[in-house]
Amino acid sequence: MTHPHPRSRTVPQLRRSAAATLAAALLVLTPVAATAVPAAPSDQDVRDARRAVAGAESSVAAIEVRLAQQSAERDAALVRVQQAAEAYTQAQVDAEAAAAAATTAAESHRVAQEQAEAARRTLVAIARQSARSGGSMDTVQAFLSADGFDQVVERSTALARVSTKADTAVQEYRAAQLVATTLKNRADAAVAAQEEAAEAAQDALAEAKAVQEEADDAVAAATVEREGLIAQLAAARSTSAEVERARQDALDVERRARENAAAQARRTATPAPAAGPAAQAPPAPSSAQAPAAQAPAAPAPAAPAPAAPAPAAPAPAAPAPAPAAPAPAPAAPAPAPAAPAPAPAVPAPAPAPSNPYGLGTGRSRGSAGQGEAASAWARTQAGIPYLWGGTGPGGYDCSGLTGGAWRSAGVNLNRTSRDQYKQVLKISYDSLRPGDLVFWSTDPNNPDKIHHVALYVGGGQIMEAAREGVPVRLASMRWSGTMPYAGRP
Repeated sequence: MTHPHPRSRTVPQLRRSAAATLAAALLVLTPVAATAVPAAPSDQDVRDARRAVAGAESSVAAIEVRLAQQSAERDAALVRVQQAAEAYTQAQVDAEAAAAAATTAAESHRVAQEQAEAARRTLVAIARQSARSGGSMDTVQAFLSADGFDQVVERSTALARVSTKADTAVQEYRAAQLVATTLKNRADAAVAAQEEAAEAAQDALAEAKAVQEEADDAVAAATVEREGLIAQLAAARSTSAEVERARQDALDVERRARENAAAQARRTATPAPAAGPAAQAPPAPSSAQAPAAQAPAAPAPAAPAPAAPAPAAPAPAAPAPAPAAPAPAPAAPAPAPAAPAPAPAVPAPAPAPSNPYGLGTGRSRGSAGQGEAASAWARTQAGIPYLWGGTGPGGYDCSGLTGGAWRSAGVNLNRTSRDQYKQVLKISYDSLRPGDLVFWSTDPNNPDKIHHVALYVGGGQIMEAAREGVPVRLASMRWSGTMPYAGRP
């Protein structure tokens, strides 16, 4: 058998061999290429990455700050609404007072007119009697044809021929007409004031509603903005909007809780001011004044009796009499009467307290039991709508609710929250009990800046009529913005 020589291969064989060799080489080289080390990032790449991280962190911080600002802006908008509501309530009170004054003035004028007419009839009767007795009818004409007080005065000379009784009647008529005229002017002025007050009340109501609408718009815009900011936060943190919304809600609750706790600490630590004059005891007398004030001065010693008078005639001659006993020494001058004991010093009246609405001022007329009754009644009003200037039963504003609660317990309160604060006894917050009132103001030192009042019902809770769109509700006590003292009706 003949074998081909190893070196004598065909072309196809050589091609196959070369292909196998190349494939083996590729198999050997491929793992080496797969494990090649990538190029390190440049300094610029590092700087860019750091800037991106810092920018994201800055954006997140700015968004969170803006969300906190939004919460404060919503609170401020609601305060403006309450201020406008209080202004309307005060305008309403003023209008009611003006209407009552106009009614009183009109009634006074009516009575004065009746008195003037009675005086006129008396004059006419006197004049007719004079005419029947042969007098002149000028007296009748003077008053029957007189048109008003001025003409009566001008024609009253016609009564010069009438009796003293007529003169008295003239004076009474003149006085009655003068009073009637004066009261008519007052009645007219009262009606004008009533109309002006009523118009002011309507303007205040319109303003309050406009402020409410602006606040609603501001809250709606803030809600839209908040959702957009939360979406940005979610993108920056690679989370979902739901997660970021829940996180921001929790942060808002925590912030309010911190603020509330800090405000509570400030209020419960408010120092009590010095008591007013009524609470001060008169000062005790000083040690120098005490003896004089307690025992009268000892009486002055009596003057010594005068020496016996010498005999009228000298004794007969005799050895020189012994020298007369020396004249008694002149009586010591009576000691000056003791200075009268000074009257106990009357303490000068203490100056009026610098804060007329400080702790202890005002008056409490209700009992703890009445406070419990007022609280129980207020709880039954939960869910009733807020009503501008409302005093029930279909709706309430804040002071209308507190006034209604205490009225149900037999105690009447002033109409507005500001006047209620001035009226009630000021107490410290650590003395709160059900039925006490809590007030909020933009200036804790000025009761005329109060814009809200609520009824404390115990357990750290209040009943309040907060604003339009929010019915009467039970809420947790809010300490931020409160007045320095609570009030006890």
